[in-house]
Amino acid sequence: MAKYVSKRKDEAAEVKNSWDSKMLVVLWSFAKPFIALLFAVFIIMLMGTSADLLRPYLLKVAIDEQVASHNLIGLLETAQLYGITIVVSLLLTYGQTLLLQYIGQKIIFDIRQKVFHQLIYQRYSALEGQPVGTMVTRVTNDTDAIKELYTDVLISFISDFIMIIGIMVVMLLMDWQLALVSFTVIPVMIVVAIAYQKYARSAYRLVREKTSGLNTFIQENLNGIRLVKAFARFKQTEAEYRIVSDEYLSAGLKEMRTYAIFRPLVDLVYSLAIVLVLWFSNWQIASGLEIGIVVAFLRYVEKFFWPIKDLAEKYSLLQSALAAAERIWDLIATEKQQEEPQASVSDERFNGEIRFENVWFAYEPSQWVLRDVSFVIRAGEFIGIVGLSGSGKTTLLHLLLRFYEPQQGHIYVDGIDIREMPVELLRSRIGAVFQEVHLFKGTIADNIRLYDKSVSDDVMIKAAQTANIHETIVTMPQGYHTPVGYQGALLSMGQRQLLSLARALAAKTDILALDEATSSIDSETEGLIQNALEKISSQRTIVVVAHRLSTIQQADRILVMAKGEIVEQGNHLELLAKQGIYNRLYNYQ
Repeated sequence: MAKYVSKRKDEAAEVKNSWDSKMLVVLWSFAKPFIALLFAVFIIMLMGTSADLLRPYLLKVAIDEQVASHNLIGLLETAQLYGITIVVSLLLTYGQTLLLQYIGQKIIFDIRQKVFHQLIYQRYSALEGQPVGTMVTRVTNDTDAIKELYTDVLISFISDFIMIIGIMVVMLLMDWQLALVSFTVIPVMIVVAIAYQKYARSAYRLVREKTSGLNTFIQENLNGIRLVKAFARFKQTEAEYRIVSDEYLSAGLKEMRTYAIFRPLVDLVYSLAIVLVLWFSNWQIASGLEIGIVVAFLRYVEKFFWPIKDLAEKYSLLQSALAAAERIWDLIATEKQQEEPQASVSDERFNGEIRFENVWFAYEPSQWVLRDVSFVIRAGEFIGIVGLSGSGKTTLLHLLLRFYEPQQGHIYVDGIDIREMPVELLRSRIGAVFQEVHLFKGTIADNIRLYDKSVSDDVMIKAAQTANIHETIVTMPQGYHTPVGYQGALLSMGQRQLLSLARALAAKTDILALDEATSSIDSETEGLIQNALEKISSQRTIVVVAHRLSTIQQADRILVMAKGEIVEQGNHLELLAKQGIYNRLYNYQ
């Protein structure tokens, strides 16, 4: 059993190392476009390391050759050279920092673009279950963590490694016996570093997870602040936030404790190395060891542990960056779930015929929401879809828009299977109006146009007139330039819904799909929407999913759904005469 457990641990370690290597390869791929600048940084780093290595040796020369012989002129020259190395180091560090920051910012700009691209083109079915706070964390906090990898970690790892090798070589050349005594602490340092590595990774991964949870909680409660206030949930929300915040604090403290333990251990090993150098020097001085060499060795030992401490700090950043890279890689590696846009939307128009053929669909395996659904909507027809909650009405529109794919069956538009159409083309020809209206930051005009400058003022105004909201807009202080507020907070529910309808009309779509667009508005606004639909009923195919039957009474045909099947169809009067489900729904209202 112990042998089996050991084998499993070895396999897990191998997978982890392989994953770390994969992440480093991925992160390096982002930096490849800047290889020339990175090489320039490397050259600057080598020059700076050389200047740093020269200074302890100059101290040795000053003490053993110039102070001992009272050579003041030579001492002054050495002091000047020492000062020059300091100035050179400062200038090189300044240039290196500028280049690294530029490279890091450019790389992170590219990564953020790629991450955001992956988010907006990810399938709706994959996005729907993800908390917004988690996605925000990936675009902001995680990419910031990766930026530090490029600006602080990778080059510093190389710089510190070269510094350590350079110090060891110089020490061996100066006095190999004293150098070997100094190096006896290296195995201890390796053991400490391995122990630190074991706990650091899990600590940084936990911090990332708790950061995501904190962002998600804040996002959800600020979006739902009206509900929090309406139900006076101040104390409960504060208590819940305290729990989430405490978890984040605990994760942060665990991260700090991990590092706080490591650094004093490095200092302890450094002190041990100093003691060993002084102890051995005491024996060697009697044999002719120069004082300057001892002073230089003490400086080199100090410089030897500076990079080690720096590597510890940078290792912390590396673990944080790798943890963030894992989360980002989980997103950008899901190519199979992407909805790739076509190069440009063509001017091809739809006639608007829609056909569902033996469509089966389930959100969860074997829990069918639609069961063998088949129907045809002729081009230019006004179709209403009604039924009890959970009957599959909205799912029909989600499948038509390809938010989801049916497990069985086919959906055709103008005789073409929609899975063979570019997603962007399909959706550019279907104007969708949802029950929950989302308005973006900006003005009324921005939200009707959706920031598309190709939509002219005439088209925008005509769409607003058809949607019966133009008269309301022109009475506002700034007309079409009136800000809508955060998520449309400065407009009423009815105004937001009419604006959403105007947005769909301004897009000049061939099919108009409304999903419960009148369920949350007053009767007057419902009448305005009905009037708008009458105006355009001869211009395009209209599909309206409705809870209020009054919205679709004028439809050419009404499909009645129950338990994922179409159980009745006909116009309003025909369905009432059948005395079936539609008649009962009508009487309930």
